[in-house]
Amino acid sequence: MSRNGTGVRSFGAAFGLSVTAAVVMAVWCGCSGDARLADKKVRSATVRSATHYGVTLDQQATPEQVAFVLLRAIRDDVSAESKQDRETALDVQFDLCAANAIQKKNPTTMPRDEFIHNVVYHWAPTVSHYVSDFDTEWEKASARLVRAKLTTDSKGNPEECEVLMELSDPSGNPNARVVMVIWMARDEGYWRVMHLGFDPTRRSIGNST
Repeated sequence: MSRNGTGVRSFGAAFGLSVTAAVVMAVWCGCSGDARLADKKVRSATVRSATHYGVTLDQQATPEQVAFVLLRAIRDDVSAESKQDRETALDVQFDLCAANAIQKKNPTTMPRDEFIHNVVYHWAPTVSHYVSDFDTEWEKASARLVRAKLTTDSKGNPEECEVLMELSDPSGNPNARVVMVIWMARDEGYWRVMHLGFDPTRRSIGNST
């Protein structure tokens, strides 16, 4: 009963664009099947401290820790065998979203909660093809998660960053490796997730195509 998606690499076009464009693409490219939300649990996402998989995600948590928990939740979402398991995994993903920052990028007339729902709900289908390569232990994941493109505000405070991870294709084809990008923002003092996708220009971190 997984939420596997098609067009895994379609979000790669968002790389190199502004975070605004990336979020809009998450809606435009994935929402056609979710125009009606009556049968879905539309959460009112808030940014707050949370603990999942033994990791406390407070204002001291790093982007890499947030990314690790996100990917574990997505893996659980994709492999869920029941609606309840899926909803539990989605609850974690909504705990990790940069709700206020995402809403600030809302170019639509959608109400706040529906817009954020449509962004977060499509995270798992975006990367579902590669979930078998998501680590479930922090010690292993931390060695693979690479922080990049840290930006600061006028006072030098961290504002946005990317977390990168190389992923192997389930087929084992080395030419099908990808670099996943998780765009993050500092929201209410917490590192939280804006969007995720792929870098189409390279197959390994530090190297182009």
